[in-house]
Amino acid sequence: MKWLCLVLSALVLIPHTLAQVDVSLSFKKDFYLADEYILAELTIVNFSGKTLVFGEQPNWLTFSVESSRDTLVARQKELDVMGRFEIPNAGRGIRRVHLVPAFRMVDQGRYRIKATVEVPELELRMSTQEAEIGILTANVLWEREFGWASEGLGSEPEVRRYELMRSVSEKSIELYVKVSDQYRERVFGVYSLGNVVSFGQPERQVDRLSNLHVLFQNGARTFRYAIIKPDGRLLLQQRWDYSDTRPRLKLGDQGLIEVVGGLRQLSFDDIPSPDQLSEVRERNLEQAQSSQEEERMDQSREPEPSAVTPEKPLSDENQL
Repeated sequence: MKWLCLVLSALVLIPHTLAQVDVSLSFKKDFYLADEYILAELTIVNFSGKTLVFGEQPNWLTFSVESSRDTLVARQKELDVMGRFEIPNAGRGIRRVHLVPAFRMVDQGRYRIKATVEVPELELRMSTQEAEIGILTANVLWEREFGWASEGLGSEPEVRRYELMRSVSEKSIELYVKVSDQYRERVFGVYSLGNVVSFGQPERQVDRLSNLHVLFQNGARTFRYAIIKPDGRLLLQQRWDYSDTRPRLKLGDQGLIEVVGGLRQLSFDDIPSPDQLSEVRERNLEQAQSSQEEERMDQSREPEPSAVTPEKPLSDENQL
């Protein structure tokens, strides 16, 4: 009888213990494109009465992904979940995890995602409620193949591809950029540049450093300007407004592309922040000057032209 009472007491305590730690899963957006980075946000609330430690074991956090056809999406690589952190009593902790490319959600439709957390101190294993996201398709507005060599010594040039895509969801129309290899087998980056108006086409140019410049209208009198690097990173993001003139892209003397016309407006989501912008400009200018110097050195090594009339040199615009 005494043993039975102990068992019943333990069973009564289990729900109470589970209630002491709460876990939930959320996402910043409802819809994503295939191969876009999907950042899962796990929130842990601790009311256990003591400090809890997480992130010391590789299996402390796991995810399961299920498609709308009730099939599990296979995990193709390990998730990066390591990193010790503590949550004090009555405290809250957040761990953000990139689900791509560990899980490839490339087919259009809805996906149900659940996270499972282990709490060794309480001998608990808890799962969040399922969170749903959708994978959308997009129309390719423009694409360009380009040659690029990484900054590593002795690296050989390779062919990569820029794509601008427009995705229409229930709530918005978004402009996306995708950087991949020539055959679209390796994807280096897919992300939204922001909302775009339904009319008009975004301006786009590739500079002598193989950076992609995009200027597009996202409101009645507002524009968004972005620079994307060949490795898939977003280098710059700015807001421009229509003033007496419309902002547009122009090729500068140093082979760099800039925005002329319109009015520059500082924004909370600028990349980089306004205090870092001058540093980025100087670094890009140094890279452009170095590239021009290498071209001049290559030209100086060429043999002297014959007595025939020389060809007209290509302009900077044609070299892009």
